Amino acid sequence: MADANDPVVPVIQRLIADHPAAPARLIVGDLWIGPNPKVNNMIRGYREAKYDWVVISDSNVRVAPDYLKRMVAHLDLGVGIMTSLVAGQNAEGIGGNLEATFLNTYYARGMSLAFAVKQPVVLGKSMMFRKSVAARFGGLEVLSRYLAEDYICGEAVRQLGLRTVMATDPVAQHIGQYSFSSFWARHIRWGRIRKMQSPLLFWFEPFLGIFASAIFGALAFQRLFGISPVLFACIHLTLWSVCDLLLMRRLGQKVEVKMPLFWFGRELLGLPMWLHIASGNTVNWRGERLKLQSGGILEANPPALSGATFNGRTQAQSSASLSLGNSDEQPSS
Repeated sequence: MADANDPVVPVIQRLIADHPAAPARLIVGDLWIGPNPKVNNMIRGYREAKYDWVVISDSNVRVAPDYLKRMVAHLDLGVGIMTSLVAGQNAEGIGGNLEATFLNTYYARGMSLAFAVKQPVVLGKSMMFRKSVAARFGGLEVLSRYLAEDYICGEAVRQLGLRTVMATDPVAQHIGQYSFSSFWARHIRWGRIRKMQSPLLFWFEPFLGIFASAIFGALAFQRLFGISPVLFACIHLTLWSVCDLLLMRRLGQKVEVKMPLFWFGRELLGLPMWLHIASGNTVNWRGERLKLQSGGILEANPPALSGATFNGRTQAQSSASLSLGNSDEQPSS
């Protein structure tokens, strides 16, 4: 917990008191080891963890009582990291429903496709890995230089020759009341991560949406088979929307009359959002404005003068980035 005044602190303290047999304690206060505020918040707890296997689960994730049992059921000697599909649930407001629709269609499809073609990606909403494995590429400290520490962690594990496995059950992300501006800022951040880490794929994104594919498909089918472009577009849009709505339902999004409206709104926002993403390299996250560099590396902005010591290492040492091309990289000093 970064802030001792966080309203959830007494809740956690009561939970610990109600279960005295569980070896749990609350660690308050973050530690600056790099420009990623999430890693700064996690690092003290990470270092204090007694055992090799570590689970990172975001505060807005809701899991079943047997969550850990179902995660470890997938483990074998060749597995380096576990991750989970995220299902957006309990959405309220325009921003919340758009957020749930985005998670339960665009991201669910993308993540499932990535695993299907043997190019797995890791989402930090819920992931499990071994500290001994992370130490081989420099540990959590090295990930603090990246905005998408989860994705980079997965890539580093892959380069070590270990597998990334997705749990069979998605985890639920509680969305709640969400403003449109919060929804927009979040997906601009995620989009700029994609742009800086996979620039070639990013420039093709507009052609992978429902409307661009309908246009190109209609023109192709008219030329090749003489099918009416209007007929093709109608069939294409219907099949795509039905598949997405079934996926939204499968991931726990409420089946309501408004679902198709938010789905259509999300699709319409795709191009303007992509243009906004393409227009800059900065993101707003956890109250900070961060600048992204090539490869998803964050521009360091330590809270002190240059050359000061943070966490027992100099600013220059803290800014060292991970070389994904070297699978034999040893822990940093």
